[in-house]
Amino acid sequence: MSKLSDFVSSSAQDKTKTASFDNQQKSTGATEQDVVKLYNKYKDMDAETLNSTLFSEVARQKSNGTFDYQKLESMLEGMKDALGETNYQNMKRILESLK
Repeated sequence: MSKLSDFVSSSAQDKTKTASFDNQQKSTGATEQDVVKLYNKYKDMDAETLNSTLFSEVARQKSNGTFDYQKLESMLEGMKDALGETNYQNMKRILESLK
């Protein structure tokens, strides 16, 4: 099974990913340190554990009224170029399942 760390790339897309992160940081207030901390928390989880964690967090947010589908959708669109088509489509499919 794939792990989050399997998707880390050192390719030429890194500059695009950095630019995308910079744009997202402006809109979300997240710092690079925040992202690294979260990445380290989730990087060794398999897909099943990641999905379970995601759906638990979404359920928690929906129950207290803080889930914002449109914001997630906007973030995904902002990262589209950095993700590549396959990862983008996977993320889009996951996002659709959260409605």
